[in-house]
Amino acid sequence: MALPSNNPNNISNTPKTFRQGGQGFTAFHWLGSVIGFAQSVGHQSPQPVAAPSAIQPLDQAHPMQILVPPAVGPGTLQVQLFELYNSAVWDDIMRITDNSKSVNQIGAKAIYNDLADIFLRLSAIGKGITASKIVYPPNAGVRGGPKVRHYAEQYHNCMITDIRNDETIQIGTMEVIKSMTIQYTYMKRVFDSQSN
Repeated sequence: MALPSNNPNNISNTPKTFRQGGQGFTAFHWLGSVIGFAQSVGHQSPQPVAAPSAIQPLDQAHPMQILVPPAVGPGTLQVQLFELYNSAVWDDIMRITDNSKSVNQIGAKAIYNDLADIFLRLSAIGKGITASKIVYPPNAGVRGGPKVRHYAEQYHNCMITDIRNDETIQIGTMEVIKSMTIQYTYMKRVFDSQSN
């Protein structure tokens, strides 16, 4: 039996296209608009709804089968946002929501004072909100890379589940960063013209 080579040069004869994360190569969208002033976005994939279970009778030295649940729970996006003067950290994402032609205007407000206002507004929409992570690989002649099609992960039925508006300001504090948690029910990968 021939063993596969562990030489990474045998993977492909094409130029390597290893992914870069920041500097404009990745963008996060809410209802098709960029989530502005995000310092970082963390993603926790959906986890199984139950732990795996090994089927191992008393007379067996090894398990006969591993059972896994055929379902997963919600996924989570953790967004770190720079706070702007005269603006709550959620104002931009709620402005995108209220200005979107794809959602109804029931419960829209000029000012959202707290998380309860946001919960009520998003619940009144009546249909799922889609957020997207779009990855823009470098094109030929742009940032020195070969042409690779861009792709997106679309997060469906999103709901803001927490916003940490806490803060501690000290004399040396330069920027103020707030945390927003968004959960979604399922994710779908799309490529090129499908991802916007």
